[in-house]
Amino acid sequence: MYENFYQLDSLEIEYKKFYEASGKQYFIKPMTYSEFEQLDPHIKETYKIMVQHHRHAGNNLDDSTAYNVFHAPDDRVEIIRHSRYSFPILHNHEFVELIYVYKGVCTHFIEDQELKMVTGDLCILAPNAIHAVSATDDDTIVINILMSQKLFDQSFMQLMNRFPTLLQFFESILYTHSVTPYILYPTGSDRWMHELMYQIYLERSDKDYLYNECVALIVRQIFIHILRNFELMAVVADPYNDKPNDLIISLIGYITVNAKNISLQTTADFFGYNKSYLSRLLNKYTGKSFVNFVNEITMKQAASLLLESEMSVTEIAQEYGCFDASHFNRKFTKIFHMSPNEYRKLNQKKEEKT
Repeated sequence: MYENFYQLDSLEIEYKKFYEASGKQYFIKPMTYSEFEQLDPHIKETYKIMVQHHRHAGNNLDDSTAYNVFHAPDDRVEIIRHSRYSFPILHNHEFVELIYVYKGVCTHFIEDQELKMVTGDLCILAPNAIHAVSATDDDTIVINILMSQKLFDQSFMQLMNRFPTLLQFFESILYTHSVTPYILYPTGSDRWMHELMYQIYLERSDKDYLYNECVALIVRQIFIHILRNFELMAVVADPYNDKPNDLIISLIGYITVNAKNISLQTTADFFGYNKSYLSRLLNKYTGKSFVNFVNEITMKQAASLLLESEMSVTEIAQEYGCFDASHFNRKFTKIFHMSPNEYRKLNQKKEEKT
């Protein structure tokens, strides 16, 4: 099985022949499904596997994109080794897709962006994002993992409770496309990640007894490993120039952890950037100023203390640097549209009913 994992299969061999003979021009940029349909018949015959893609009109997408017919049940995961030398045809899915470069280099076209991915890169792609992958080297191995949004939320999003602000930011990326349709984790030569990806591929290929359950467990292991070791190393696209940005996730994580005793100056000093740049960066991704962003985090943390501790409102206010009760009330009310006491009483009543 290990040899089969690396070797070109019969389709890839045919694809490669066409690529080396005259087809390199078709891999420089992604093509729409309409463009694929207009190719010479003999080319389409070589790439007959592409008939698995169907035109799709709807979800605000043009029928020039392709729609993959795979539909992941809520509790299932599909694992596919990407076909090398296959046409990069733009398509979209209704589910979450993980694209992992096990070895080599590939080009990932995501909507209007071109992302170079290398060994160890894991890209989490939002549902319905239009994309295509081009891998034109024998040594490149790309693994696609497809799952429902429900399973992704259970396996990944629910693990991010430590950074609720980061969770909210990720949700805006993946489910509203407010900033960018992908999150990329550069895991590099991490051996554990490498092994997990190979094991999940073997499980899905062998289909032994209870393989679906085993695959679901490995998916959770992958996400736990990512959050343990790479949580604040995530890369997202810059909403203005579409280039990868590896600072914003770390910035949000740092502010979340240090929100009680933080200033724009200390944050700028920590990251080695000037204040105006960091302020613009944060506003660009979150739509909030530094002060408003920090206030939102601290008030949400204070709200958690109101529900999870027996501390008085005054004690909680002082915990977050508000020695004037009226000042704390104003800040809290601006976020939650009710006073701290009202918030605590309302949620206590909800708990009593349940």
